[in-house]
Amino acid sequence: MSLGIYFFCLTPAVPRPEIAGTGIDGEHPLFIEVIGEVAAVLAEVNIEDFSGPEAQEKMEDLAWVAPRALRHEDVVLSTMEQGPVLPVRFGTVFSSIEAAAEPLRQRQDVLMKFFQDTIDKKEWTIKGYVDRPQARARMTAARLAAEKEQLAGLSPGKRYFLEQKIKGAVDKDVAAWLKEMERDILSVVKKMSVGFSECRLQSQDVTGRDEEMFFHGALLVPDASMADLQRLLSDWNAAHQDAGLLLELSGPWPPYHFAPTL
Repeated sequence: MSLGIYFFCLTPAVPRPEIAGTGIDGEHPLFIEVIGEVAAVLAEVNIEDFSGPEAQEKMEDLAWVAPRALRHEDVVLSTMEQGPVLPVRFGTVFSSIEAAAEPLRQRQDVLMKFFQDTIDKKEWTIKGYVDRPQARARMTAARLAAEKEQLAGLSPGKRYFLEQKIKGAVDKDVAAWLKEMERDILSVVKKMSVGFSECRLQSQDVTGRDEEMFFHGALLVPDASMADLQRLLSDWNAAHQDAGLLLELSGPWPPYHFAPTL
């Protein structure tokens, strides 16, 4: 078995973080390697688990990946509780400490600026959901009401075709309305955050919800602004619940979407 170095995250070397426990394999202990002004949280790991054809099979096996991904996140979150953290993607393995350290020595200024910029800030995820059937029904009723007089003067056949045309235009109305809501949400959340990153929308199969996701973003929020952000979102939800809209906030998370590329 060949051992490699599994990379969890980076944090300022001063004060030195306290870590305990094992890495993602549940065997090799966590340890700290100080590289310049930063501390890397590492653990030895079987390198064959992440390199070669067998590794590809393992990475496609949810039963193998899930507990290791959760352990990875637990270590990063534990480090985050002690200070700013730069999380590393799950499955990042180097052949040696020296191989891991060399690029970090060359990026000390970038790393320290990132830590300075993210002191007392956390990443939060905001998701917007819409009850699309409810939205369509509401807009269809509004359009039919607006055309009530015209419809009343038509023969049954012509009235039917006009009603179908109106209903067909509602999907465009809903799409335009949701775009307007997206802009409104952005104007709200940007007041209380110092960074925003758009995220991929998730299908209903992934979310497990009846409602459809129409907004998904990551925010970098100062700790001191969280109460105000939660209040603003609560007010927004109260104002839009009758329209079938809902915003959900989750976190705090390590700042994955705001970390520099190393």
